Amino acid sequence: MNQQDKFRGEVTVLDGGMGHELKLRGISDGSFVAGVLANENLLQASTVEAIHYDYLAAGCDVVTTNSFVAVPRRMRQCGLATDGPAAFHRAAGLIRSAVDRARAATEIAHNGEMQQKQKKIAGCVPPLTECYFGDQVPAIEDMIPEYHLIVSTLVDCKVDIILCETLSTKREAEAIFRAISQSTSQHTPIWVSFTIKDGSPNELRSGDSLVDACSQIIELASSLKLPLEAIGVNCSTPSAITKALLCVSPLVSGGGVKLCAYGNCFQATTSEWMASLKGDNDAKTKAAERVKSAGDYDHNGYLLPHAYARYAREWADLGVQIIGGCCGSRPQHMKQVASMLRS
Repeated sequence: MNQQDKFRGEVTVLDGGMGHELKLRGISDGSFVAGVLANENLLQASTVEAIHYDYLAAGCDVVTTNSFVAVPRRMRQCGLATDGPAAFHRAAGLIRSAVDRARAATEIAHNGEMQQKQKKIAGCVPPLTECYFGDQVPAIEDMIPEYHLIVSTLVDCKVDIILCETLSTKREAEAIFRAISQSTSQHTPIWVSFTIKDGSPNELRSGDSLVDACSQIIELASSLKLPLEAIGVNCSTPSAITKALLCVSPLVSGGGVKLCAYGNCFQATTSEWMASLKGDNDAKTKAAERVKSAGDYDHNGYLLPHAYARYAREWADLGVQIIGGCCGSRPQHMKQVASMLRS
């Protein structure tokens, strides 16, 4: 068995996107809020569970809690709470509901045809503010109380993994680690994933150096004696992620930390979307032109499952041991990925 085949045999398959899938199944209000509220809605909770189950049936080993915006300050911003204590209480309740939905799906899987392999739940620890905009990220000390609530709630619910994802600054990761070090959650494995600039994959979206961020987080985990199990990149174009992994892989070579990767499946990049918010019409035009011409994408500009699996193969060949999907990816993408990795 050569080294590449060895890596592929050891890859853990993380699930794909949730927000876009909920929208396709009729749950959306133009924001992520409708999706997280679906966890506790009697008429919609079954849809969340069905998506989790579909990912497990597709071959995923880990499902992520549907709690990306279940953070206190978001509760106040969207009118779900009127003050600080109420916001903390509301966020914790939504996180618990999200874990319940994921656990219901894994229990069905374990009792059915998928009982041969234990399926795990990753508790989502997201940005506290609007994704991608590093200038909106608060100071480390200001983030610690909210992150302490999120992490403590997830651990109380007995998730298997703490998944810190879509971080655009290194100070978010440091705040999460400080919060974990102050809690009783110091034994749950931690995965950390940063989002990078699509056109400059050696930089986080805030402009922080990807290599510096990963190096500092690895060192901080060691100094705080935290169980950092994986570090990597998500919520960026697959091609950018491939380039970023080449920068990060030397940091974990020969060590106990794994690489993780999960990319977006939209042809219009996040960087272009951010530019369009500032009135950059040229970015919109370039995205539209590529959607029409790119053979790896369907007529709506979504990356086709077989094309995404091709990127996943590249990542596995680079030694990545945790591979999933991010925005725009669906169960059919992850089915192709799981099949490719296990063939």
